[in-house]
Order: sequence, then C-alpha cells, then structure tokens
Amino acid sequence: MASSTENNNEKLTLKSSDGEEFLVEKHVAFQSTLIQTMLDSDCSSADVIPLPKIDARTLALVLNYCKKHADASSSKQEELNSFDSEFLKDMDIGDLFNLVLAANFLEIKGLLDIVAQKIADTIKDMPHQEVRKLFNVENDYTPEEEAAVREENKWAFEGFP
Repeated sequence: MASSTENNNEKLTLKSSDGEEFLVEKHVAFQSTLIQTMLDSDCSSADVIPLPKIDARTLALVLNYCKKHADASSSKQEELNSFDSEFLKDMDIGDLFNLVLAANFLEIKGLLDIVAQKIADTIKDMPHQEVRKLFNVENDYTPEEEAAVREENKWAFEGFP
C-alpha cells in the first residue's frame, strides 16, 4: 500500500478546453469531487483528463486555489480565509463567472461558495438595470408594466433609481 507521501507525489494531467495541459499532484486535483470520483471509480483510465468546459486561464486559477487548500492544514483556517479574500480581490466579473462555472462543474464546494459570495457582494447594491445588463437579461416589461410593478412594490425599490 502506498504511503500518503507517495500519494501526494502522484501526478495527473488535466487538459483545458483550449488544449493546454496542466500536470497536477493528485492530492491537489482531489480537491475536486468530480475528479476524485472519476479516478476512484475508474471512470477515467486516460493519461490525460479532458475538461471541455474550462479554459486554460480559468483552470490555472482553479488549480491555484486547489493547491493552496490542499497544502494547508486545517489549523491554518485564518491563513486560508486571507488567501481566499486576496485571491478574489481584483478579479473582474467575467473571471468570476468563469470561475463559478468551473467550480460548479468540478464540484469544488469551497471555491464555489466563495466565488458565489463575491458575485453576490458585487451586485447587491447595483440598480436592477445594471444587474440585467451584467447577466444579459432582457427587460420584457413594457414601460407601463414596469411602472405598475414599481407602484405595487414601492418598498422593494427604495434607494434604487
């Protein structure tokens, strides 16, 4: 039976949707429930695991997060929280959207939670028109219908244009 040190040194290759390959230590890749399940249940015997929904830039961000969390002990929770905040600090909304989709696809709950919270914090004080634009949601109300909804729900629009 292999020791945990040997398992930490085992590597596997992940291939992004744009063809870039990443050589990753297995314990880092196992931050993803999807990858762990695939390998544990012999769903993937390939030398390279394709990730068709994740581009190289996003995969690099995901692996950066996974490496930090895989290498940290549970006693360093404060350090991880600091890393998480700094990791997302200057990320633009497009990268956040790509990251939340990747975290969901790969089943990385911790990453999914912090990115979803960052997106929520980003949009919480935006006027609904900006949120619509950000998410490409078409306004299907006529001006009259929108005025009626605003009138019926004044409390919901307090402080917003």
